[in-house]
Amino acid sequence: MNTKHEELTAGERRYLEHVERARSRGLVLSDYCRSIGMSPFALYSMRRRMRRKGKLSAAPTIPAARVQREPDARQPSALVAVRMAQAPIPAEPTGMVCRLRHASGWVIECGEWPPAGWVAECLKEVGHAAG
Repeated sequence: MNTKHEELTAGERRYLEHVERARSRGLVLSDYCRSIGMSPFALYSMRRRMRRKGKLSAAPTIPAARVQREPDARQPSALVAVRMAQAPIPAEPTGMVCRLRHASGWVIECGEWPPAGWVAECLKEVGHAAG
């Protein structure tokens, strides 16, 4: 960090001290704060102010220990194994899935989805009969 200690406020100096301790332990700031029982939000706020003032670079650095660190046993993985399989097709229709009911009174019930072209033809014929 390219900052002169004389130009920093007390809060900014405390922020830098915490950052140095976190780096020396090989932790990111949030893990460091958790390890000492501190909320990281005050430090994040100070970091944001220091970046706005130009006292810190905009790009955060990640310690090498964080990149190579083993996953924490307490935290579940963000990834979940998924296996895709086709849904079983029933041997016989399990019931009605489609019912066409016309205002004139006719009803057609289907045990499976009818072809779209057939439904279109039925509706076209209904349109001519109604007209």
